[in-house]
Amino acid sequence: MDLLQLMKKGRALLEPHLAISIGVCLFYGLVVAIPAELNSYGEMISFLLAGPLQLGMCFFFLNLVRGEEVRFELLFEGFKPLLTILFSYAIITVLTLLGLVLLIVPGIIVVLGFSMTYYIIADDPEISFQAALEQSWKLTDGNKMELLELNLRFIPWYILGLLFFIVGVFVVIPWHNSTLALYYDDLLKRQIHI
Repeated sequence: MDLLQLMKKGRALLEPHLAISIGVCLFYGLVVAIPAELNSYGEMISFLLAGPLQLGMCFFFLNLVRGEEVRFELLFEGFKPLLTILFSYAIITVLTLLGLVLLIVPGIIVVLGFSMTYYIIADDPEISFQAALEQSWKLTDGNKMELLELNLRFIPWYILGLLFFIVGVFVVIPWHNSTLALYYDDLLKRQIHI
């Protein structure tokens, strides 16, 4: 797959919806970060909000790249399959931490392997968390290096965004998310053709 073309397509699809996309990403970042800074209970609140809001971002960006209606309220759709997303988020977090403690490489493999879990749940909110995790692992099987390369291609853009008084990061985050949503759709198409 041509990752550069995918990034260009992600940026082109994002342009008409840039303002609302920035708002969604900014809201997510603030809601997850601020409680953690308040007190020890705030960290638990952040943990409980991060998974559902991350799923809501997947709803939002999947709609965006599929040409469907994009609304700010999509961010809250992640609270509907609440137990599924909380279990998924907890398991991914624990496995990632274990992978990082053992060595950095297993942690990266775990993150990449389970990175499509939220998109899978967004496509099928009735799915169990075990099935979503398994499907994500199967979907990324043989594609982890390509997915890692795609994510690494955004690092220079994040650095450039930081150099522009941090404001540029608020454009790169939605672009990164729209490109990942496109990558997920591409993985689905590849799986169908196998």
